[in-house]
Amino acid sequence: MATATAVTVLLFAAVGGIGWYFAGVAIEVDRTAEYPLVVMDAGNDTVTLPRTATTERAGSWALVWAGGRALLGPVVGGDERRVVREVASVVEGTLAKGAAAAIDHWMYDGDPGKALGLPFQDVTYPSRIGPMPAWLLPGKTPKSTWVIGVHGRNSDKAETFRVMRTVHEAGLPMMSIAYRNDVGAPSSSDGKNHLGNTEWEDVVSAMGYARAHGATGVILYGWSMGGAMAMTTLRRDPSFVRGVVLDSPVLDWSATLDKQGDARNLPGFITGVAKRVLEWRIGIDLTDFDHRRYAPQLRTPVLLFTAADDATVANGPAHTFAATAPPGMVTHITTPGDHTESWNVNPVVYERALGAFLEKVR
Repeated sequence: MATATAVTVLLFAAVGGIGWYFAGVAIEVDRTAEYPLVVMDAGNDTVTLPRTATTERAGSWALVWAGGRALLGPVVGGDERRVVREVASVVEGTLAKGAAAAIDHWMYDGDPGKALGLPFQDVTYPSRIGPMPAWLLPGKTPKSTWVIGVHGRNSDKAETFRVMRTVHEAGLPMMSIAYRNDVGAPSSSDGKNHLGNTEWEDVVSAMGYARAHGATGVILYGWSMGGAMAMTTLRRDPSFVRGVVLDSPVLDWSATLDKQGDARNLPGFITGVAKRVLEWRIGIDLTDFDHRRYAPQLRTPVLLFTAADDATVANGPAHTFAATAPPGMVTHITTPGDHTESWNVNPVVYERALGAFLEKVR
């Protein structure tokens, strides 16, 4: 009996420990750069990379390495082990054989002026926990609808670069915001991600800044966890929101955590323990972040992009959200690609849909 009791105690301790670790991964602030590829060859305006689902995928991509960045063109050769792609330009550094590298779907780096040649200002907006940095791209007039770009978890403002030209061409001001725990922004009291449960308050603060500087309404534009934040803001403070754009959004954290647990080969009951631990650690109720429940009451137009090969966020809730919203309220576009890569796989189609939506809701 003593042995059985000891084994039971150890088992519960192991389950609890794994649950605690997995919950910690979900809320950890981590921006460690990873370079999982090795450049097999470079020269004559081409680069040779190991063949993977990402390196062989058509579309617009960047290749990054420590101290360097190149914009890639189409696949022009290769075999079952390798892919040869054109190098459209080397933006920074020297691309050389043997370099550790990664495909970057954000494409650009720096600031809107350096990356895209667009005019912008560095501004700060007041929030409950302190001043937050943001980029402000002017439109034709500040007295118009503004776009507020909200990046995803453990990301930064650079995630919003890919849509800036389209917003600028539409003549709308765009405010790309940092929020708590970002580089250069105040930290939360515990220094942890709260999966949007507190971060959405920073979106409301950014809306207040926009209103104070002439905005007549806003379009919330959220990627991944930024999509969850945008939806929470819409539910709780909808009066100033003219439209919402969601790119690979987390529309149900519970489903996404299940997906992440499956990817790590965790038994379902351990993932369940981890979710309870997570709720306790950051004071969150995961059921409140199942946005499918609110789709039938949706009264604000939404443009929704989902990537079919998304390995990070569960797509099922987004499909359900689109299907159960009132007719005509959600424009849902599905694309190939992984998480937040809908623009990359076909920028022309993405930007055409975005431009039409901005024109409709501005």
